[in-house]
Amino acid sequence: MEAVSSGPHRASGFLSSFKRRLSSMLTFQWGVYSKPSPANTLEVFILFCFCLIIGAAIGGLLHVWMVYSLNYQPFPSMVVSSTWGCIVVLLLLLLHPVRCVLSISVPSLGTKQGRKILISTALVIVVTSCIPNMTRNLSRSVDMIKCSSHSTAERILASTSQVNNALHDMKDFIGSIPRIVNSERFLQIEQKVDVEEMKMDIRNASARLKAEFKAMQDTLEVTGHVAQKVIASSFIMLLLGSSASYLVRFLTDLKHDNVCQTRRLQELLRARGVEELPEDYRKRLVRTRGWRMTQRELRRCLWGGTILGFYCLICALVLGLDHLIYSVLQTSLSWAQDIPEVKTTISLHVKITVLIIGLIRKPVGEMNKEYRYRILLLPPDCVRPLSPPDPSVLSTTAALFLTALVMILGEVFSRRIRRKICSSFYRDREEERALYLRDKILLKLEDEGNIS
Repeated sequence: MEAVSSGPHRASGFLSSFKRRLSSMLTFQWGVYSKPSPANTLEVFILFCFCLIIGAAIGGLLHVWMVYSLNYQPFPSMVVSSTWGCIVVLLLLLLHPVRCVLSISVPSLGTKQGRKILISTALVIVVTSCIPNMTRNLSRSVDMIKCSSHSTAERILASTSQVNNALHDMKDFIGSIPRIVNSERFLQIEQKVDVEEMKMDIRNASARLKAEFKAMQDTLEVTGHVAQKVIASSFIMLLLGSSASYLVRFLTDLKHDNVCQTRRLQELLRARGVEELPEDYRKRLVRTRGWRMTQRELRRCLWGGTILGFYCLICALVLGLDHLIYSVLQTSLSWAQDIPEVKTTISLHVKITVLIIGLIRKPVGEMNKEYRYRILLLPPDCVRPLSPPDPSVLSTTAALFLTALVMILGEVFSRRIRRKICSSFYRDREEERALYLRDKILLKLEDEGNIS
């Protein structure tokens, strides 16, 4: 019985021992990475491995981004990403503030800067996908209208030739009657319609319209690609710049982001005999552990959600317009294909009689002919398939906005993590900040008369 019960205890003991060793190992490695300078060869090796892994990860992500998002060639992208990876390794290895800036950039992705990157990416995807698709569908619709107009014009011109044929046949019939000497006295036929000139005018007008739509579409595509590159690069620089700015303010301003009720602050207050914080500080200070949010943090979340909803509405309007244009054009195309062709018949009935001795009518000739032609509004060879909206654009945009919404809720904890990272890199400065906040609390308590 004792042997059976000792098994779970050994397993639980081994698991707890493993957790302690893992925690101590990770704490030691993070201490080496956040230390201004390594103390021995082992710490130098650990720091170099950390910097090498981070540089390789940044170089790989840069290569993937340049090839698959910015559409650069693989070889130049590999050269640029490898160069930047080596530069990052050297900077991380030699400069302690660079390590801190890069480290706080990761939780900064969960703050306002990260949301800007996601929102700008969603806007660029929507603009570069939906607007060219709308212009493409409109251009194809114009092509179909042009082809239909050209075909209808040719059919109408063909109908005028049928009328001319009927008149010529009637003239020949009259001329074949022996008693009518000159049929020119009765019929004079002239064709004043320049068919080729009309066709050329239609072709020129449609070509100009098509060229204008093509130029507009090319301009939008080029502008979209350039905007994607510029916006992505700008927001990455903004992310690094904001992280560097946060670090500078953390080191130079004791008031900046000094609103956390840390363990060290509690120890300093207990050393002065303070067990309970003033009412103002209880509401304002944030516990570094826990899920409680202050009113300021809640207001910040609500404002961020409002801004996110505004951009989401803009993207929804553009996506809805793309679907609406496709639906309207597709319905119009189906309606035009269902219109039956117009069938027209010209019936020619001619009967010629002569009057004999002023009393008897004698028929000398009769002609009955029919001339048929038809006009089809949209011939099958004029139909162009429309481009449906890309469903991946909708799913990608929705995923980006959902991620941004989750980031709004997690922004509070991202800010806390960012502050903890700075505190671990600059422990002496964190001690000064804790002392400054302790003195302010003590001064508040003295003013209230709770401490002497």
